[in-house]
Amino acid sequence: MEYGLVSNIGTAMQGVALDWFVLNLTHSGTAVGWAAGLQFAPVLMFGLWGGVLADRCDRRTLLLWTQSLYAVQALLLTVLVLSGHAPLWLIYLLSFALGCVFTVENPARLSFVTELVGGSLIPNAAGLNILSLNAARLIGPAIAGVLIAVIGTGWVFAVNAVSFAVVTTGLLTIRPRAKPTPVERDPWTGAGAAGLSYVAARPELVGVFTIFGLVATFSLNFSTTLTLFAGRIFDVGSSGLGFMSTALSVGTIAGTLAATRRASPRVRTVVIGAVLFGVSEALAALMPSYLTFLVMLLPAGFTLMTLNTAVSAFVQSEVSDAMRGRVMAVYTVVSMGGAPLGGPLIGWISQHAGVRWGLASGGAAAVVAAVTVALWLSRQHAVAPRLLLRDRAAAADPPRSPTLSASNSPDPEPISTGGIPHD
Repeated sequence: MEYGLVSNIGTAMQGVALDWFVLNLTHSGTAVGWAAGLQFAPVLMFGLWGGVLADRCDRRTLLLWTQSLYAVQALLLTVLVLSGHAPLWLIYLLSFALGCVFTVENPARLSFVTELVGGSLIPNAAGLNILSLNAARLIGPAIAGVLIAVIGTGWVFAVNAVSFAVVTTGLLTIRPRAKPTPVERDPWTGAGAAGLSYVAARPELVGVFTIFGLVATFSLNFSTTLTLFAGRIFDVGSSGLGFMSTALSVGTIAGTLAATRRASPRVRTVVIGAVLFGVSEALAALMPSYLTFLVMLLPAGFTLMTLNTAVSAFVQSEVSDAMRGRVMAVYTVVSMGGAPLGGPLIGWISQHAGVRWGLASGGAAAVVAAVTVALWLSRQHAVAPRLLLRDRAAAADPPRSPTLSASNSPDPEPISTGGIPHD
């Protein structure tokens, strides 16, 4: 965890530095949104194939390659910025390249967790992984805000490049648990879509992915909105932006610690977390001063991580080992793939309607998504008893035609009927 923490701190620093560099280069909220969105465009385009690689290849080897490519990307940014030759189109291209690496790295890293801890500790491991990410988001932006003012954005990119040497060293020293007996691999044709089919057959996974996908697309655009709040609403500069990110991260760490205490996360936790996060984000948009805005970022971060940790642990606990990489690729596409739409859209709203409207619209989207999915899952839960009675009647008086009943389904795993179970 400590190796990943160092690298995550460097990545968080680079994220703040890149947003600030693009804002100073273009003075455009839309441009900042595009820089953020292009990092996740490859997830939407190629994300499912990243999961196929995570299921077919050695995951530690994949992680070693992807961490090395991350370092190369950071070094290129360093050279371009320090040399004074960093046109916007090239920054966009490097952002897209970063997303291509992430498409493979994220499902491989999430799946690698099971090789380290085993199935019974997956919820706790998922929580610790998110805790590491958010601890980095607490420390990284604060350091970046100071370093940008002291040494400039180019050297912040250099620090991030060095940080990947630490995580690579950590991966070389890790010895994962013994892997289960290999099973016959699916053919490449259709392997990416297998993850989608697996999720589509399980209403609770569909509901959780829908909520988190809409929240991630329209509500998690803090790299854009916080940058604009710092530069246009409160005029607090890069240091003020760092403190904003730190305040958000303090809340996320507290929310992660609280969420990891749940042994088995429920769909209801996801729904409630999305509603509370949306309300907190909308209230933050209304805060009149920099200090009150910082204070409101605390509950926004807390509720965000209640949602995020519950989604990650629920998904990891619900999938089989053979499909884990591909389902985690679906998770990656859902959580990141909407950024090319959401980032520029929120940036456009902030540019033309006002920064406060950009942040508030994201909060409203989270609430609407949660309520809509909750109603749909409740409908699924209400229909389930009628389907059960119909299946029993069919078993008592089987039809003459040789049809396949639900009890003879070739799928050996029971398919959840949805609903919002109580904690």
